[in-house]
Amino acid sequence: MSDITTKSTRQSETVVGGEFKPLGPSPHYVGDEIIVMRCAETIAEVFSDWAKRSKIDENSYVPFDVNSPIELPRRPTMLKAYTLDPPITETGKIASKMMARELCDRRAVPSVIFCSPDFASVETAHLIHSYIGEKCGKIRIEPELSTLHKASHIFFDSEQLNTLGYDIDKKTPLAPVAEGVTLVDLVGRVKRAYYELTSKVENALFVVDPLSMMIISSLFYPVHIRVESSLELERLRSHSQFPPLCNLTAYRAGGSDGVKMHDLTNTCLRPLTFSGFSNEIELD
Repeated sequence: MSDITTKSTRQSETVVGGEFKPLGPSPHYVGDEIIVMRCAETIAEVFSDWAKRSKIDENSYVPFDVNSPIELPRRPTMLKAYTLDPPITETGKIASKMMARELCDRRAVPSVIFCSPDFASVETAHLIHSYIGEKCGKIRIEPELSTLHKASHIFFDSEQLNTLGYDIDKKTPLAPVAEGVTLVDLVGRVKRAYYELTSKVENALFVVDPLSMMIISSLFYPVHIRVESSLELERLRSHSQFPPLCNLTAYRAGGSDGVKMHDLTNTCLRPLTFSGFSNEIELD
């Protein structure tokens, strides 16, 4: 016994003991945060040739993979519409509900969900809204949050989405984005829309397309939008740096001139990690 005691004493002179604390629950949100989230993964991100493999036309659709959407809402010119505006995957639907559960666990139930008009963002917002239930604010589609202006003519409108069972607020949204807008103009519009919308509400959730997520993130992170580059190249970069369901949380920082400003907060949603995949933002 004395040998063990002596050995332990000698070890204590050369080893620093670690302090162990039980992990408690993650901190709750206080109710004045803004959460910005990228939409869930689309089937086009998993299979670039998904539309061809699915044999989409006006009367047929073949889910060739178990991660393919089980069904697609009917819309005019099915092949063209879904090529420009793809749906989310079955995995994306499950992951969206997992993020909705995290919002509930952290008491970060949105007062409103501002949503890009692309179908993937609307689907993601709808799944989050449906999971949370009646305590969740309505979904408001805001066209100026979109960077997919070339597909704007085939987006579902609010009446069509409500017919499909999506609970879309009928309040007048911000002005739609027209075709032919430059990347410089697009960056300015998305930022302006974010500032305008956050000046009116507390505890809002934004669900947006990947490039819009990168543009809004540039307000908080050292993300450089290469406006001298092409729009499509920046879109590809946004897909690699801002994975599905990545998100940030900003808190109200006030403003002496009455303008409501935000800054990043340490209270953030926990990451969602699969094998070989995480939804955490990957900066250069």
